[in-house]
Amino acid sequence: MVSANFAFIRFADVLLWRAEVAAEENDLVTAAEYVNQVRNRSKNGCVVRFDDGTPAANYKVEPYPSFADQEYARKAIRFERRIELALEGDRFYDLVRWGIAGDILNTYVASEKRFRSYLNGVSFTKGKNEYMPIPQTQINNGSIDGVPVLQQNPGY
Repeated sequence: MVSANFAFIRFADVLLWRAEVAAEENDLVTAAEYVNQVRNRSKNGCVVRFDDGTPAANYKVEPYPSFADQEYARKAIRFERRIELALEGDRFYDLVRWGIAGDILNTYVASEKRFRSYLNGVSFTKGKNEYMPIPQTQINNGSIDGVPVLQQNPGY
């Protein structure tokens, strides 16, 4: 039996990582090149069609002509990661890494709790909910000469 535990990293993910680095370095031309490489693949990809041959959707995916400034580049890259990696489990970690998880998630909860009662009383606490608590047994077992090596994450 062969193990199925593989960590896959999509090439589009790598390109968007590089675009993000370029944007943070204010190299907007390079950032746009990498984002557009992902967008052009999407643009030229297969179109899902109904049985009668008509397209199931009429998406207009075009490359960015350029990024006007660093903030625009960040927004474009974040949007591209959101749509390119949808349902792959990266979104929360991206929001945490960018430092915007609290704003985005609390805005979502405020909007959706009108329709989903299980969201009543739910909120994202910045500085706490980015990380899970470390089990106390791991903190206790991970000590050297009685001094704990691990420290509990903030808020727990």
